[in-house]
Amino acid sequence: MKKVILLLLVSFSFLLVSGLQVSGAFDTTVTATGEATYQVIERKAINNLGYGVKQFTDIAQTNRSGSYYNQQVNIMEIPASSPAKIISFANLKSHMWTLSTVISLATQFEEENPDWRVLGAINADFFDISGTLNGLPYQTHNPVVTNGEFYKTSMRSGVLGFTNDHSTNGLIAGKSNYRSTKMTLDIFDENDNIVNSFSIDKLNQLPETNETSLYFGIYNASSHLYEPKVIDNGNHQTFVVENADLALPNNLSDFYGKGVISSLEPVSLQKGQFAIATNNSAVQNALGIGKTIRTQFTFINDFARVDSCTGYQGNFLKAGEYFKDTPSVLAARHPRTVVGIRADGTIVMATIDGRQTVKNMDGMYDNEMAATMKRYGCLEAYNLDGGGSTTMIIRKGGEFVVMNSPSDGGLRRDGNCLLIAVKMPVINLSVERSQTELIFNASVEAQNGHDIRKLFLTVNNTKVEVTGEPMSFSNLKSNKDYYYQFTYKDALGTEYTLLNDGIVKTLKQAPEVLELQIVEVGNIYELTLLYADGDGTLAFKNAKLKVNGRNYLIRDGELLIKQSDVGTNLTEFVLEISYDLNDGQIITEAKTISYRLMSSEMFLFFEAIYTMNDAILFDLYQ
Repeated sequence: MKKVILLLLVSFSFLLVSGLQVSGAFDTTVTATGEATYQVIERKAINNLGYGVKQFTDIAQTNRSGSYYNQQVNIMEIPASSPAKIISFANLKSHMWTLSTVISLATQFEEENPDWRVLGAINADFFDISGTLNGLPYQTHNPVVTNGEFYKTSMRSGVLGFTNDHSTNGLIAGKSNYRSTKMTLDIFDENDNIVNSFSIDKLNQLPETNETSLYFGIYNASSHLYEPKVIDNGNHQTFVVENADLALPNNLSDFYGKGVISSLEPVSLQKGQFAIATNNSAVQNALGIGKTIRTQFTFINDFARVDSCTGYQGNFLKAGEYFKDTPSVLAARHPRTVVGIRADGTIVMATIDGRQTVKNMDGMYDNEMAATMKRYGCLEAYNLDGGGSTTMIIRKGGEFVVMNSPSDGGLRRDGNCLLIAVKMPVINLSVERSQTELIFNASVEAQNGHDIRKLFLTVNNTKVEVTGEPMSFSNLKSNKDYYYQFTYKDALGTEYTLLNDGIVKTLKQAPEVLELQIVEVGNIYELTLLYADGDGTLAFKNAKLKVNGRNYLIRDGELLIKQSDVGTNLTEFVLEISYDLNDGQIITEAKTISYRLMSSEMFLFFEAIYTMNDAILFDLYQ
């Protein structure tokens, strides 16, 4: 019995994603503010996404100026105590902004951050949908900060930041005094830890005594084409990043760059490049070939606590009541995406479907949004990009599922999104496989914030504790997928299910040759290879057969040979087959096989007997 070992580095995250049947009473109270009301008529769905994060869909009704409007509202609640983080994310591949659907952005985030899993997401800031507002097209209108990386810091309408520090004031919003006056130059060690930080005094200007300048090319405001930047001549030292991880020139006064210094020679900076020019001796001594550096603006004052950030246009709820803000986008009936916060620090994300009256989805004005967010317990709330951009997705059944009804008829490609994501514990896993047995070895490499006191593994409805010893699951069927899942108990004895489960397949049974039948028909040999290949290795799809020293290809066990090619004295039959048992290794076997030679008359005689026996058995059965 063949065995194979799979070595895996499996990352896991807590899962409690389950669609629940809606039952019991829920609050149908009419909530009023700003001469508008909101009332939930039906709770259509509830989904527990894990880590205390919940999503639900409400069918509701609003009243404005005496008229009623039908609404579908999707809500996600993220408690302040939850380990899940709210992360602003954009597609910045190839040193530019690329519009992508919310599902594509969530998928990209997981690909680029394999230790994380996304529980849900909404679209976020307004953006340059036509690609004409900026030199570098398709930017968001406001800052994008992702896990402390300040990719864009310039603002048009408002900054909406998330601290992710489990406090009750984890949502910071404003329009001024948020950005540092100078950029920061950070220098990293080989473990990606910051070891030095310096101020950058100038952008694309010659540094003077004891100054440091940053040089980068920009995109032309009219043509949207990249314009290389030539580093000024001077007495400074130059440190060039020629192949940056990211070099994002949003505009003349807003740049993000990270990469490894690879040259000390002034060059014309192309796309994906940037440089430091400095007369500061401390900076000169800290830099050099092979050093990883980052240049970015940062946030200050109240915004210094912000870990991730997007933008907003309109603050329509303050102190739990309607607030009439100035943006004209609020004074119309549209699909909406909004974010608010409760007194206990719970972040509430909502999508409100609209422009679909035939589906009873009318959309809202600002005072209706205020009544809605007040109903869900918020003290303040902010308007994000809406219309065709409005999207809410959740992870369900291992896939991202759209929960709302986008008014475009499908998902719009957006500038960025807000992800609710968790960092996963890392579990080392190896699996030894055979045809009837799976042997697992597992150990926790990194808890990543989880309190794993006891770890359990379930395979084929059998649950065992992970103790460091091999765990055997036997009496299995060959060539079958078996689902495995990890759970754990914390210090309080609460058991959690991990998000990334998986499937392991047992090996296939090896194919077996039964007999080679040869029927002599005139001057032709008809060869039929009888074999057993119940698990479908396809070993006999195209097998090699040597007959009396001549090589043939026998397809699906059938072959015709001229007697003149091999003679009438058949003495040698060597069969060569190749197959894979699900372990990725090709097995090649060559062996001499037995055969049975009969004339065509004898073959027909036996065939008639077999047919007659079948008929007799059928009659007996009847």
